[in-house]
Amino acid sequence: MKDQSKNAKKYAIFFFIGIFTFYLSGYILRGIHPPKSIYLMFLVYWTLFAIGILVLRDYSPGFILKGFATSLGALFLISAGFFALGAYNHMNSDEYWIETEKLEKAPDEFAVVTESEIEEYPALRKALKNSGEGFTVDSAEWIRVEKFLHLKGSNVIKVNNDYYQVRLSMSVA
Repeated sequence: MKDQSKNAKKYAIFFFIGIFTFYLSGYILRGIHPPKSIYLMFLVYWTLFAIGILVLRDYSPGFILKGFATSLGALFLISAGFFALGAYNHMNSDEYWIETEKLEKAPDEFAVVTESEIEEYPALRKALKNSGEGFTVDSAEWIRVEKFLHLKGSNVIKVNNDYYQVRLSMSVA
């Protein structure tokens, strides 16, 4: 029973090595962009893993493989969790922009949009009235406008006798 408790504590150390690798890499590798940051994160991981093996002084292949799986699993789970949280926060942010630019010449390709269609999309209507000015919109309305333009087949639209380039953008935080 004591042997199982001792092994559980050893594997807990490897679990924390995986978590600590994520935080330490984030601190050390600020400003370094992928893929170099990923390679360096694994360098930090292998260094901490080797230190863990040396400190615990258990060199059996089974222990090393279980420690590797435990620490890498923890590193993967915390990384995936932070990426999912970042994606969630990004998708629910209010940083969706819409802007229109009135074109001087008729473009080769454009979609014809009627006034009644524009009335269904308040953000697009506002963008057309304030041509040249970008503003933030609700994410749901932004997605509706994006789908509408996709169905029309172009981000260049003709309203009455005027042509507009519609720009949809998201800010990356």
